Amino acid sequence: MYSKFFLTVCSLALLSVSCKKDDNNNPTNPTIISKSSGKYLLETSTKNGDGMSGSSYLQLFNNLSGEIDNSKAEQTEFGSSVQVIGNEVYIFDTMKGVGGVTLWTYNPTDQRLTKRAHLDTPAGSMIGHLEKVSDTKAYLPLYTQGVVWIINPKTMQRTGEIALNSYAHGDASPEPAMGLIRDGKYYLCLNQIDPAKSWQPYADYQQCDVAIIDIQTDKVEKIASEKVTGLTFPTRPMSQCSGMIFTNEVGDLYMATAGYFGYNLNNTKCGFIALNKGSNEFDTAKSWDISTTTIEGTSYKPAAVYNCQYIGNGKVAAYVGITELNGDNAYTAKNSMAVLIDLNAKTIKKIDGIPLTDGHSIYIGKYKDLVVFAAFGTDKIGLFSYNPTTNTTEKLLSTIGNASFFHAF
Repeated sequence: MYSKFFLTVCSLALLSVSCKKDDNNNPTNPTIISKSSGKYLLETSTKNGDGMSGSSYLQLFNNLSGEIDNSKAEQTEFGSSVQVIGNEVYIFDTMKGVGGVTLWTYNPTDQRLTKRAHLDTPAGSMIGHLEKVSDTKAYLPLYTQGVVWIINPKTMQRTGEIALNSYAHGDASPEPAMGLIRDGKYYLCLNQIDPAKSWQPYADYQQCDVAIIDIQTDKVEKIASEKVTGLTFPTRPMSQCSGMIFTNEVGDLYMATAGYFGYNLNNTKCGFIALNKGSNEFDTAKSWDISTTTIEGTSYKPAAVYNCQYIGNGKVAAYVGITELNGDNAYTAKNSMAVLIDLNAKTIKKIDGIPLTDGHSIYIGKYKDLVVFAAFGTDKIGLFSYNPTTNTTEKLLSTIGNASFFHAF
């Protein structure tokens, strides 16, 4: 049974949807095709008053303006993750942890989704994303199990496993979170959180670990650790937070850290760590604890990085947690602020026009030359665009409930 804090951690950016377990691999079952069609994919969630439960909806549409409701959407389980790779759409049962992962494919001709295959995972695995190596190979981290499954991403069949349990601190799983493939290596962040202490980082383990895995042999070559700054919790395990690990123009690999998500007043450390191009050791000169930097345009300092998206030239669009705005309910508190972070100048600026949002709407992605933010504000709800060239924002689409995922095919 997960603690309230851990569910809070999940809710603070579980932005997406899941598909119920089915037997669609059985050829006698009819083909399941989405009711909606269009070139845009949208996930929304309507949460109950406690913020810990509700329903999620997935739909395709064509008009990125005005308002959209959920009348043509497929209702899906609350608190799961969605990932799009090309025309493949993967749905992960992240929060309930009983439904595994389901593959849908998008047909550009009729602009609809078709359900293709399903993979069961152990209950409570906290799966949230996969990292595709090739058309026939992908890595699927099982967060609470401390292993990475090797699967065929087209057939959803398991073909192997990488055990990471021996690298855990204090328990049986190092909590493999988000990863990225660079130069033939799979860099997989390990959250190393303490299930006995409300799933917070271990008090005696204030560091960031990354497993470096050779994608040809599937062997762990080393565990790289950043121990200088005391930053913890590198990246998040959900696909919507894939932007928390990225490479810049020269190939340096950066990871954003969430720390204690702003819920430990005695430790608000959060920020960025980096492995330079060609190196498997952390460059601590590039490590940055942003919790000591005031957000320009406010009197606040960040207490967590909830999500981010690298947009080039050392700039990162992000949602950061503000401790002073936590309120009484972590599931509904509008404590997430949109900011622009400059990794080179070490500055943080508030992005005006994006409302403060709760943890169910913190998706950030790219669309053409724009950055798209999902937000659930007090009086503005939906998708918003930010133009980094003109430093302007615009509301793109109003939604019913929390907008939590967007993709343009």
